[in-house]
Amino acid sequence: MPERTPFTAYQRRVAELGEAIRARRLAKGWLQKDLGREVALGHTAISHFERGTHIPRRDVTLRIDRALDAEGDIFKLRDEMDDNPDAGRVIKYLAKHSKAATIRQICSFWTPPLLETEEHIRLSLEAGMSRHGGDLDEKMAFRAKLCEIMLRPNAPRLGIVLREAVLRDMIGNEQSMRRQLLYLVERSHEPNIDLRVLPFGVGSGVNDVGFVTMWEDPNGHRGAWHPQGTTDGLFISGHSAITALNNLYDHLHQLALDQEATRQFITKVVEELYPCRPNIPSA
Repeated sequence: MPERTPFTAYQRRVAELGEAIRARRLAKGWLQKDLGREVALGHTAISHFERGTHIPRRDVTLRIDRALDAEGDIFKLRDEMDDNPDAGRVIKYLAKHSKAATIRQICSFWTPPLLETEEHIRLSLEAGMSRHGGDLDEKMAFRAKLCEIMLRPNAPRLGIVLREAVLRDMIGNEQSMRRQLLYLVERSHEPNIDLRVLPFGVGSGVNDVGFVTMWEDPNGHRGAWHPQGTTDGLFISGHSAITALNNLYDHLHQLALDQEATRQFITKVVEELYPCRPNIPSA
């Protein structure tokens, strides 16, 4: 028999949700059809949820949670695997950045989320909808709120170390990438934004955390978040862990190109990979 493929973190959460529904149903002495009747669904749908082949919508999960007297435990499992803007952790992510006086980010594979164009946001979200689900318009609205943080008069100081790989990972087409990268160059002139590129080969021996965002509020309270290969990611509050991440940022910042060299580097990549091609009318 072929070896079973290990579960990803996301698949584990799906399995945990299904098992929680099953365990609560059995504890009540219900068949799948009994639960289905309580939440206005067929027993086949309940079977899919328990086996992890389908994921219940948030409103359906809430009905299941109430029917099984789970007191929010089942809904919490669903909430943690969702990246919709009404997920608790997403609300927390926005709140932490909104209150920050300083934000520092290491971006190894994501375009800086605070400096995205609306076009780029839509394209990147559309690419992930098949995996994450949710409502595209709601996600767009959330990401717009995130970007608005850096457009307000009292915007925080933003420092970004951006690995070259991000510039070469095309989202959409050449022209959409051109517009996004030139937007980064434009925004980098703002006095509270410090954008620096880490070219290939520079800092290659340094631990690559992928993406991490760190913040400090006006009262000096610090925090951080990074995905760790999962959709929900991990909020970090421990002093030693946050200090280590900030030290890593400082080290990469020293290795990276200065701001003017960064602007020149990004512009060169744009002209090489995403040139402005003339519109040729069709015959």
